[in-house]
Amino acid sequence: MVLLSQAKLAVMLDQKDEFVRGALTRAIARLGYAPGLDDLAAELSRSPADIAGSLQRLGDAHALLLHPGTTRPWVVHPFALSPGSCWVETERGAYWANCLYCACGIAAALTCDAHIHTRSGGEARPAVFHVAKGALIDTGDVFHLSTPAARWWDNVIFACASFQPFHSPDEVDDWCRRHALPKGAILSLPQLWRFARDWYGGYLTEPWKKRSVEEAQQLFNRHGLVGPFWTLT
Repeated sequence: MVLLSQAKLAVMLDQKDEFVRGALTRAIARLGYAPGLDDLAAELSRSPADIAGSLQRLGDAHALLLHPGTTRPWVVHPFALSPGSCWVETERGAYWANCLYCACGIAAALTCDAHIHTRSGGEARPAVFHVAKGALIDTGDVFHLSTPAARWWDNVIFACASFQPFHSPDEVDDWCRRHALPKGAILSLPQLWRFARDWYGGYLTEPWKKRSVEEAQQLFNRHGLVGPFWTLT
């Protein structure tokens, strides 16, 4: 969910900024919430003002989402820091996620089993998905993404809200009609899991690096996510 051209990336983010993103993500996994500025500064042996500068640059680069007008993290993908559409229960902790894709990303990053609680189409019917032994259990449901990839960061909260599970493709058609939302891409649960695992699998164990548009496009292609919906440039 973090996309930017390689040229702009080189200008906006340096290694210190990437260290902040990595440390912040690991802290959320450990605590279940984002540490305060002073705590993060102490952990990284930097001043709070220096950390705030990194957070601002990370926000400007779409490497995380800040509360408007602040350097307080709101979404640090795959983790949501306010109630999202998914609740992810694991042996290491429980977390909010803004969509099933990010919920799978949490399980992939933590490398553990998970129970993901959400609602079909974001409506009344509860849905629970299980990650076990390194895979999302295939119930035959599907995952629909309404917002095209190139527009995710126009409003990333809305984009994530438009990503929903359904029992069948026919339900997707009905949902799009009733809510006047565009029909986008439909993934099977195994395809969704492989995509999320590839994107988020190393977020807690490897140094965090922001993907360029080209790298993100290559990752999409690896998973058969091709065509206008997935085109970033």
